[in-house]
Amino acid sequence: MSKTLRNIKEGFQKFFTVSGVIAVFALIGWVSYAPPIPAGTDTILVERDNNDKVVEEVEPIVDVEKLLITRPDFEHNSNQSFLESVEGCIVYISKTTTDILPVNSELLLAQAALESGWGTSRFAREGKNLFGIRTYDLREPHMLPSNNPKKWGVKVYQHECDSVQHYMNILNDGSAFTSYQEMRDTIGIDDPFKLVFTLDAYATDKNYFDKVKSIIKKIRKDYR
Repeated sequence: MSKTLRNIKEGFQKFFTVSGVIAVFALIGWVSYAPPIPAGTDTILVERDNNDKVVEEVEPIVDVEKLLITRPDFEHNSNQSFLESVEGCIVYISKTTTDILPVNSELLLAQAALESGWGTSRFAREGKNLFGIRTYDLREPHMLPSNNPKKWGVKVYQHECDSVQHYMNILNDGSAFTSYQEMRDTIGIDDPFKLVFTLDAYATDKNYFDKVKSIIKKIRKDYR
């Protein structure tokens, strides 16, 4: 090897040796004097990461069948339309509530027809009350019959279906109708011609039961 090439090689070795040392010390100095990571930075990063995540919202389950069920209009054109409207209330209540036990529908229809004059009485037309249900709290909306001593009134409802639902609640929970509840729930009788005799609290005259049974027969014969 020539002397010139040897001098060049030695020069490069010295340069890289010194440069290497300088680079090492520079790295050590940067690490030593680098600003510390603030405490809690990892928590901040985690929180930021969580906040950046897109939370998928769960769509509420919609009961389409309930949305399609509506209250009947109750246009009292005939006895047939009256019965269909009351039956529409029964369907509406069964589809939109979960805490009301069903009652005998034939008995319900017959009493609604009898108490409201097939939907033509003043209480039915103006007060939406199909069963002559009374209220003794005169602060509630009510109507007064002509012979009323003003101790009670006939309850007023927003819709006829509200009176149907109230009637069902009375039969299911009323203390005056425990015989009806026992016959239906304990004995298992659902015959309207037998259940009608448990409605003493509803009977306003001695022929009440016979009138209800007569209407049940009429409904079966003429409207079914």
